[in-house]
Amino acid sequence: MTQENIEIVRRGNAAFNAGDYVGFAETLHPDVEFRDHAHAADVSEALKGAQALLSLLSEWRESFDEFRAEISEYIEAGDHVVCVTRWTGTGKASDAAVDVSQVDVYELRDGQIVRATLAYPDKATALQVLGLSEWENAEQRGLAEAAFGALNSGDLEAFLALTAEDIEFTSMVAEAEGTTFRGHDGVRVWWETVRGVFEDVRWDLLDIRGSGDRGVLHFRMTGTLGGVPVEQTMWQASVLRDGKLIWWAFFRSELEALEAAGLRE
Repeated sequence: MTQENIEIVRRGNAAFNAGDYVGFAETLHPDVEFRDHAHAADVSEALKGAQALLSLLSEWRESFDEFRAEISEYIEAGDHVVCVTRWTGTGKASDAAVDVSQVDVYELRDGQIVRATLAYPDKATALQVLGLSEWENAEQRGLAEAAFGALNSGDLEAFLALTAEDIEFTSMVAEAEGTTFRGHDGVRVWWETVRGVFEDVRWDLLDIRGSGDRGVLHFRMTGTLGGVPVEQTMWQASVLRDGKLIWWAFFRSELEALEAAGLRE
C-alpha cells in the first residue's frame, strides 16, 4: 500500500481550508465529477468539471464564515480514499452554526481526483458502496498485499517503507522463532535470518480481517529447508500507526490472533 492517494486528498483539503483554490484545483482532474447527497434544495446534487466545482465552493465560502472540512480519518480503498469528515462554519446572514459529520469518498486516477461523492452517513455505508466492509478494512488489505509483494520479490527497502521505525514483532519462523525484533535494524536481522534458512521462500495471503488500525492475517509460507519442502500456515495479528506497521506477532490459531489484536467478536 502507498499513501500517495491519501496525501493528495490531504493536500487538497488543506488548500481548501486555507482558501487556496489554486492549490486545491491542482488536485482535481479538469473533468472531475462531484455529487453531494446532502445538497441544499436550490443546488444541484451533481455537477461536472473543476471550474463548476470551484464555483460551488466559492459560493459556500461566500455564504459561511470559517467554513472548513476537518478530516479525522483517511481510509485508502484501492483508487478511492474514504474520509471521515466534519464540516463546520457560520452563516454570514443568519449567524447559524453549521456542524455536520459525514463520510466523503474521493476517487483518484493518475494523481488527480476524478470523482468526489459527499455525505454518506457513516463509514459502513461508504465502504459498502465500494464493495468493501469496515470489518474487511481496505487499508489493512492494501498494506498486507504490499508487504507480501515485497517479501516475495526480495525487496527489503520496500518492506521497510511499510513499517514504523519503532516497529516491534515476534517471529514464529524457523531459527527466528520466539525472538522479538525491534526497529528497522530488527527487521533487517529477521529478514536475513529467514531468507538465510529457507530456499525459494514465499508468502501467500489467504484472508484478512480488520477494523480501524488492527487486523488479523491468515497466510501460508512455503519454502525449502535443508532440501526438504516446508509449508506453514499461520495467523498474524498486526497494529498500524499512520498507515505503517507498528507491531505484529504470529500465532498458531485465528482465535489467538484475534485476541491479541483486540478483535475477538
